[in-house]
Formats: sequence, structure tokens, C-alpha cells
Amino acid sequence: MYRDTNCLLQAHRGVSTDAPENTMAAFRLAVAQGYDIIEFDPKMTKDNVPIILHDRTLNRTGRVAGESFGEEKVNIADLTFAELADIDVGLWFDKAYCGEHIPTLSQTLDYLKSVGMEAKIDNVVQRFTPEQIEIVFDVIEKHGAENVGLTCSELPLLEKFAARFPKAPLHYDGPADKESLDRLAAFAAGHKTTVWSRQDNKRTAWCKVPPVDADIAARIKSYGFLLGVWILGNDEEMAEALQFGADIVETTGGVKPI
Repeated sequence: MYRDTNCLLQAHRGVSTDAPENTMAAFRLAVAQGYDIIEFDPKMTKDNVPIILHDRTLNRTGRVAGESFGEEKVNIADLTFAELADIDVGLWFDKAYCGEHIPTLSQTLDYLKSVGMEAKIDNVVQRFTPEQIEIVFDVIEKHGAENVGLTCSELPLLEKFAARFPKAPLHYDGPADKESLDRLAAFAAGHKTTVWSRQDNKRTAWCKVPPVDADIAARIKSYGFLLGVWILGNDEEMAEALQFGADIVETTGGVKPI
């Protein structure tokens, strides 16, 4: 939690200011520093193994024998898990993390369950095929469903997740209008449900959903949902989020548990 508040802190891709994003190193650091939830991004390999990586290509974070892939795009979806197993995803960040490899969803959830850490899966799952979504759901079921939340901006998939995992956390990050929140409320009973609203800052400027304000925050809370605010980078931004009554904030690591 943050200082003397009840606001939970969620580590965006792990503590991605201090370690290479979406790696076990970043996840272990989030646990060590006292974060409450870890958010991460799944991708599917050519042979349908769910792994953890933000980009759809290896070009930004992947290295082989210390060398980058250059300008030609190397797509995750074109490679099998065996072909990805030796890719280094730590060296791009710092040589101290040389040898850090791409974790699987199974490995990540096993670790988080073992340390009692809540997991939050990014809404990129919405881009998966129905078969791939079932594979992800099967992995979640095997590795501790009650402590694994799914994020969706599209309510039909979140409703499907809620039906299969009746005690799992739900995370909605679509428009927070009355119609959407009514539909969410219709299937969210019994779940810890967070509705996410972006803070208006440089990290979220790409998003077209309106940023959090007093009216949006009040509407979310009127349904009994938790208010999540993303993505914060410093204590000044945190102070603004707390003014809106944020229950959870997502940070790259610039806001630390105290």
C-alpha cells in the first residue's frame, strides 16, 4: 500500500523502472518492494504457448549473443516456444540482467501464487483467437484462479471469464458510462471488481478514453466498484489520484510502497 493510505499499488509489467519489464526479475522486485498486484502482458507463440512479453515483436527487448535483431520485424506469433527459449530480454535494459529470458504464463502464475501475490493480466487477451483464450483460461485454472484477474475493455470476454472463475478479480478498462457499468454490474456480483480510468499524463496520452475526473470517479464508486487509476510515475501524480479516491493505482515503479 501507499504510505498511510489504503490505496493498493500495482506494478506495471513488474517494477519496470528498476528491472527489465515483464521478466521474473521485475516480478521478484515487485514482491521485494512490497507492491500489492503485478500487471503483465501475455502473447501467444506459433505453437500456442502463452508467454509474457509486451511487444508483438522481439526487436525492442530481444537479444541473441548480445546482438539486436535490427530493423526487420521478428514477430512472436511466427516463432515457437522452443525458438524463443534462448532469447535474452534483460540485456537491452542493463548488462546486470544479461541472461534474463521470456517467462511463460505458467511460470509467472506459479511464482505469484507461491508468494501470495495477485496477478492482473492485460487486456491484450482480447486479440487472441477463441482457441488461444481457452488455453489462457486453462492455465489460469491450473495455477490459482482466485488470485488471477483479467483486464478487458470489452465486456463479453470479461463476462465469460467471470462465469468460469466465480471468485476471480475482474478489471474493466473500457468507457465508464452508465450503460457499460450497468452491464458490468449484472455479472460482477461476488467478484472484487475494479474499473480503471486513466490519469491524464504523458504515459496515457495515446488512450482515447476520457481521463479520470470527479464525475467519473463518483460514478464508478456509486456501483460499489473499486477505482483504479493508471499509469502513475511520481508522488505528485499519486496525490492527484488520491483526490479522486483511487483504490488501486498502477505505476511503472515511480511510486513506491512505503
